[in-house]
Amino acid sequence: MLTKKRKQILDYIENFIKKRRYSPSLEEIRKHFRLASRSTAHYYIELLKKKGYINKLDYQARAIELLKEKEIAKLVEIPIIGIIAAGQPIEAIDNPVETISVNKSEVGKFGKLYALRVQGNSMIDDGIFDGDIVIIRKQDTADDGQTIVAIIDDNQATLKKIYREKEWIKLQPANQAILPIYRKEVEVRGVVVKLLRNLENGVQNNNNTFSYRKKAFLDRIKSSNPDSQNKYKRVVLSTIRYAGGKVWQ
Repeated sequence: MLTKKRKQILDYIENFIKKRRYSPSLEEIRKHFRLASRSTAHYYIELLKKKGYINKLDYQARAIELLKEKEIAKLVEIPIIGIIAAGQPIEAIDNPVETISVNKSEVGKFGKLYALRVQGNSMIDDGIFDGDIVIIRKQDTADDGQTIVAIIDDNQATLKKIYREKEWIKLQPANQAILPIYRKEVEVRGVVVKLLRNLENGVQNNNNTFSYRKKAFLDRIKSSNPDSQNKYKRVVLSTIRYAGGKVWQ
C-alpha cells in the first residue's frame, strides 16, 4: 500500500508519460512537488521501484517506466522485519519497519516469507554482503548446506550455513577468516530463498583488509567449539606472526 505522497508522485509520473510520451526527470519531479533536492526525488523513485510500481534504468535520463498491471499482479510484498547478523550473533528482532516487492516466480509459491537486512561480513564468499537484503522462507527445519536464520544462546540470531555433526551442530560462515560456531542446540527460523544486492556496499565490503581478517579470526575463537579453541589459537597466532602481523589481544 502506498502512502499519500508516493501515490501522488506515481500518478504524476503516469500522467506525465501519457501526455508527453516520455518520463519526467528528477528535476521536474522535484520542482512539481517542491522537494528539497533531487536526492529527495530520487529517494521516492527508489521506493516506488522497490514496491514494484515502476522500473528505472540506472545512469540514464528520463528512464522511468511504468510496470503493467499484469506485471504488478505477479509481485508479492514482503515485510522487512529487522537485521540479521552475518558475523557475531545479535538479538533476534521481529518488528516490521518496511516492505519490499519481488516477483512471485523468484521466491516460490509456498510458505510465509519475510526479509532481513544483513549486518556483517561472515557470508561474503557466498556473495552476501553487509547491507544486502535476504528473503527468508519461514520454516523450522533445513537440510545440511542451506543458509539459514539460526537462533542460539537465548534468542541470538545469525545467518550461517547449517551442518550436523556427531555431537554438534555447526553453523558455517562463508568467509575463510571466520571460524564456525558450534552448538548442541540450534533453532531454525527459516531458509534463505533470495538475495537482493546492495551494490554500493558490496563493492566496499569486497575490499576486506588483512587486518580485518586477523581480528575476525581471533574474535570467532571466543564462540567456537570449546574443544577446538586452543588448536585454532595456536594455528592463527603462528600464521599471523609468520606474516609479520600484529597479534590482536
